[in-house]
Amino acid sequence: MKKEILLPVAAWLGGIGGYALRRWELAEAYDPQLRLLQTVPATWLLWALSSALLVLFALTCRGMRKDLCPKQWFYAPVTGYIMLIVISGFVLLASGFAGLWQQRLLSVKENMLLLTGALCLLGGACVLSAGRSVYRGLWSKNTPLLFMGPSFATLVWLIAAYQRCARQPETSLYVWQMLSGVAVVLAVYGMVTLAVGKGGAGRACLFSLIGISLSLTTLADGYDLPFVLMYLFGLLYLTAQSWMLLRADSGRMPQGADEDEQTGTKE
Repeated sequence: MKKEILLPVAAWLGGIGGYALRRWELAEAYDPQLRLLQTVPATWLLWALSSALLVLFALTCRGMRKDLCPKQWFYAPVTGYIMLIVISGFVLLASGFAGLWQQRLLSVKENMLLLTGALCLLGGACVLSAGRSVYRGLWSKNTPLLFMGPSFATLVWLIAAYQRCARQPETSLYVWQMLSGVAVVLAVYGMVTLAVGKGGAGRACLFSLIGISLSLTTLADGYDLPFVLMYLFGLLYLTAQSWMLLRADSGRMPQGADEDEQTGTKE
């Protein structure tokens, strides 16, 4: 089986295993009265699994091609790809609407969450537009700007999540949320830098794959609907993008994607 299938599948399977281990850990070690989390065998197994996945993805993404231009990396005229991107775009829009509606019902508003909701609406629209360009091969000098929309949304979302977690003195209760959030942000920003011809596909793919597995793991903690939708967006979006990058790295690009090699698009 091709690595563009094997690696995303491994990320999902690893994330499902991480979810199960995290649920086991919370069931055995969490004290709801003291709000403390003790160390149990599931804790060590979870860290071992996550470390093994990180090593696996680092080794397999190492040495990805450097001779492709953005138009070659971001070209995927495949139905499965555009379906994942469209769904992820609408999920990000739903997260924005859910977050703004949730804040509307609260007497005390959280400014960072309001900003996150607004940026999710912008990011969702950008994801849909960028996906259309990648699917139809309509790359232009303005296309990289579309990748910045979800990057702003995920960064502010991570800051808002940290502000919430900072109130909790027990680090082990939110460590996976922070790790997964950082991985998703680095992956999305990796797409931005690669789109402008300055980043490395290996790093973008590495953070995408580890972001998938860590996002599935952290869903075991349970979150409000806007946060759950953000993680679902990350899962779908990074799955589609990592598949696209690995496919391009393997040289399986349709004819027409090899134009402007090493020089970028001239449109």
